Amino acid sequence: MTVLKVAVCGVGSLGQHHARIAAASEMTELVAVIDTDGERGREIAARCNTEWGADLGQVLNDIDAVQVAASTGAHLELGQQILKAGKHLLMEKPLAGNLEQGRELLELFNSIKNTKPDIIGAVGHLERYNPAVIALRTSKFRPRFAEAIRVSPFPMRSLEVDVVMDLMIHDLDLLLALFQCKVKNVEAVGVPVLTPFPDLVNARIKFEGGGFATVTASRVARKKERMLRIFGEGEYAALDFAEQKLEWLKLVKTPQGPQILPDTTEIAKDEPLKLELEAFYRACLGQTVDIVSFQEAFEAMEVADQVQQAVVSSLAEAGLSSSP
Repeated sequence: MTVLKVAVCGVGSLGQHHARIAAASEMTELVAVIDTDGERGREIAARCNTEWGADLGQVLNDIDAVQVAASTGAHLELGQQILKAGKHLLMEKPLAGNLEQGRELLELFNSIKNTKPDIIGAVGHLERYNPAVIALRTSKFRPRFAEAIRVSPFPMRSLEVDVVMDLMIHDLDLLLALFQCKVKNVEAVGVPVLTPFPDLVNARIKFEGGGFATVTASRVARKKERMLRIFGEGEYAALDFAEQKLEWLKLVKTPQGPQILPDTTEIAKDEPLKLELEAFYRACLGQTVDIVSFQEAFEAMEVADQVQQAVVSSLAEAGLSSSP
């Protein structure tokens, strides 16, 4: 079996799990972990039985693929370095720090793919690989209205971006995947609370074809909640991301007349990050699998940018300012 040689760039709170999974997979050899923090890098390298390096350039010639879990502000530079070297790339979400940088990476990837068609570019929109989300998408549910809620206590990380790029983008990506329609209009309000950026945002999104969604993201809540509720013709689904639970209410015709019946879909729980990385590895090894492409990730960033601009406008109306 061909083994994919990989490096993990950035081994913070999420990157350490990238390294753990890469080290344990039968499809990969973890050649190195890369981190500018030598103490942290050596710790994770020792834990994963691999080498530490401070500079990705030291190992690019020795690997096939890179998993980037570094800070969002470093995505553009790292992505350019990796793609120009012709290596497969999984970039943790968001694709880049802002829309223009995301466009640069997408255009670079498309250009390189013209000459190296087997190169893989994927983006780590983790919730796509939540087993409950997989079950929902497999059901072919056609939503007309959706309500997404993603709130948590202040994380003391990802402070270089607002809550839209930090948390809400998960749900924006999922809504685009579920509605399968372009966004027609976005309205949003938001408030900076503990950072210069909006830490609490509520957006109302109208899709072409009449679909509608409300999305709330907060990193200043008292407790963590991650829910998605969607409504279609004659049925309703509620998804709990943390519990990997999917519940249905369906309108069913019976001899006694129409009834609303509850149903809970059986979910085989698993680690979404592991499923995401395994899909990336298989794609790099030439298998046909479902990954989140650079194009899809950029489209989610386009909607996030619309939300950010709407928040700026709402704050301006209130005589306040923001730094998205």
